[in-house]
Amino acid sequence: MPRTTSSYFNEPDLHLLSKFVTVSNLQQESNTKVKARKTMETLRTMAPKEGIQHGSQKFPLECYQNEYSEVFPIHYHQHWHDEVEIICVEKGPFTVTIHSKQVVLDSSCFYIVPSKVVHGLIQGAKSVQRYLVFNPAMLRLSYYDKMMGTIIDNLYDTNLNILPIRNNDTDDYKECKECFDYIYKNFKENDDSVRLLIKAKLTILLTNLYRQGIFNQVEISTSFEKERTQKLKDLIIWIQDHHSGPLSIEDAAAKMDFSQEYFCRFFKKATGMSFTEYVNDYRLEQASGDIQRGEKSISDIAADHGFDNDSYFFRLFKKKYGTTPLKYRKEKSK
Repeated sequence: MPRTTSSYFNEPDLHLLSKFVTVSNLQQESNTKVKARKTMETLRTMAPKEGIQHGSQKFPLECYQNEYSEVFPIHYHQHWHDEVEIICVEKGPFTVTIHSKQVVLDSSCFYIVPSKVVHGLIQGAKSVQRYLVFNPAMLRLSYYDKMMGTIIDNLYDTNLNILPIRNNDTDDYKECKECFDYIYKNFKENDDSVRLLIKAKLTILLTNLYRQGIFNQVEISTSFEKERTQKLKDLIIWIQDHHSGPLSIEDAAAKMDFSQEYFCRFFKKATGMSFTEYVNDYRLEQASGDIQRGEKSISDIAADHGFDNDSYFFRLFKKKYGTTPLKYRKEKSK
């Protein structure tokens, strides 16, 4: 799951936020799409620092499902959040951009995004993922347990190379799937005994992923890498805060204290998109929410989000969403 402008989400966009469809249980999945569309009317596109609360203060854990049926991929911009995110890919393709590289996840695999790690997501066409997002502090004991501490400490380590765990038909993997399914099905229960069992299942899930090598113990970040990561976070916030005005590669490179040539290579590797593609994509996401609300003309909305040429805006919008802005508005108003 990118952080604020003011919060991780503002207004909703079904295309961009299908990831954040809360589901109560597996049996209700057939009704989820209708409910999800209404739920996501209260959400919007990603921002640098997530501001949404997952679960409650007492039980900081939430599950989500993303079933994307469109024929073109969707990018979730670079972001980070305090919680840990466990991704269960039911059907790929699905790509995580993390530590300046792309990790391609196919069907039947697990992946973990530790707390505060900058990452982006590329939702492949017709792919399905489920997400378990939780505050790792909920697993800490009142006393320090060295064995448990080893696993939990990894969830806070922003420098580890995370490896995907693919279905290998081992008992460990099967137990991971069973634990994930139980948590996903029961996380809405308010019964303390069920929540205690969920915590136990989560501990087993993490332990088995740990045993299968999901935390590669080779640190990938030097002090220089950490500095670049922080600069990238600051740049993402700068882009979002200033997306309605002119944004140049020259200014962006200067903010990171890079040459323009090096900046272009670094940004493409870190995000999977060129600087211009990233800026335009973010502007389109913001514009799509305004178009959906229908309070302004298409031309005014385009101008509000940094597009001074209507034809260019229409062309990019149709390329991203597969339809014109006006048809998009009519479709969303149904």
